[in-house]
Amino acid sequence: MKFSLCIEPIFEDLCFYDRIRKAKELGCDAIEMWDPWAGGEIDPKKIGDTAAQVGIDVAACCLNQAWTYRMNFPWPVVKANVEKSIEIAKAIGCKTMIGLSGELECKTDSQKILLVENLKRTAEIAEKAGVTIVLEALNSLYDHKGYYLDSSYVGFEIVKAVQSPSIKLLFDCYHMQLMEGNLVNNITTNIDYIGHFHSAGVPGRHELHLGETNYPMVIKAAEDAGYDRYFGFEYWPTYDNEKSLTDVLNYVRG
Repeated sequence: MKFSLCIEPIFEDLCFYDRIRKAKELGCDAIEMWDPWAGGEIDPKKIGDTAAQVGIDVAACCLNQAWTYRMNFPWPVVKANVEKSIEIAKAIGCKTMIGLSGELECKTDSQKILLVENLKRTAEIAEKAGVTIVLEALNSLYDHKGYYLDSSYVGFEIVKAVQSPSIKLLFDCYHMQLMEGNLVNNITTNIDYIGHFHSAGVPGRHELHLGETNYPMVIKAAEDAGYDRYFGFEYWPTYDNEKSLTDVLNYVRG
């Protein structure tokens, strides 16, 4: 398995570019990020150049201002943001982008229909650009109350309806452990529809080895099912960051 580190919640005493170097130094295969360039303080090209210089992949990033421009917005808004995001991702050297469903807006499931329609149109753009858009399911119990897509079951239904190799689900083990459990069965049954993984310890969203989830078992199940993309760490350390990441890597690699 190839392991990716989300660099926003860790090494916060380092500048953004030094976090990339630190991830490589400690043995990560890739880094990923949210959208630090949205405020203009971070240069996407410098992110890509730094990653290339140290020899580390950029596994994923969010669509531009993903919390502002949701995938259930009117199509002209979604289209413009996806196209802008692809240009940013090219500068970064990233081919997987994370999209969000938006908040729950109605009692019926018409939001699923809207997401499917927008993602089908998005798929045409993504396929031409050679990129993948992963729709993320989040927990609505603690961290994201009111978020629509809080079920991997619904997420997989959406991806299946879109029918594009460029549209997949981001399976976040932390969020789905809170909402559903049954991680191994859900992953192995739907591995073809998963484009990226996130992980953190449950509860608390801290080190993987300090939570209730048996991550080595989950990772092996994904590998055995044929998953060959990245498995991302998106967690907040509870102790010295270098030791924390080293411990996490040793834990998942056995």
